[in-house]
Amino acid sequence: MISKFLMMLLGIIIFNHTICMSQGCFESTILSPKPFMGNNGEIFKLSDGSLWEVKYENEYLYEYYPKIIVCPQKSIISIKGKILDVQLIKKSTNSKKNNSETIENDVIESKIDGEFEGWDGDTIFKLINGQVWQQTDFQITLSLKLMPKVFIYKIDNIYKMQVEGIEKSIQVIRLK
Repeated sequence: MISKFLMMLLGIIIFNHTICMSQGCFESTILSPKPFMGNNGEIFKLSDGSLWEVKYENEYLYEYYPKIIVCPQKSIISIKGKILDVQLIKKSTNSKKNNSETIENDVIESKIDGEFEGWDGDTIFKLINGQVWQQTDFQITLSLKLMPKVFIYKIDNIYKMQVEGIEKSIQVIRLK
């Protein structure tokens, strides 16, 4: 027998889900990175192909392919009962939604050509698509990976590069 409290709680959950969906929110799955952490600056890709950045959060969620609710008009996602602030970087290319808001930022998805050892302040990165980028901010990160995925995106005339598996993004300029 289900208690009145559980019935009321279920009703609130269904009501909130209905309200959320009526406000332009939708359900999706985070495909990368693996795991998704939910920390500030983390770039993540949804199953619809859109790219997002976590803003001002540090959750350390360690989730693999989590199901989420995305509310683009409020710039938030809901994951495992937590609300995270996010920013749209690239809209889905296969989206059937007709939103009035557009983001003009191009996003480059590629891989580092060969071994990745991190960065040290002016590191140069050759990508498998033939492009060459150089770090412009002073950050040091050590990591050893073979051909990790990268996302390069532009916000406010500044290019940033996110390497899969590295929490922080860095500023870069294109050399070639």
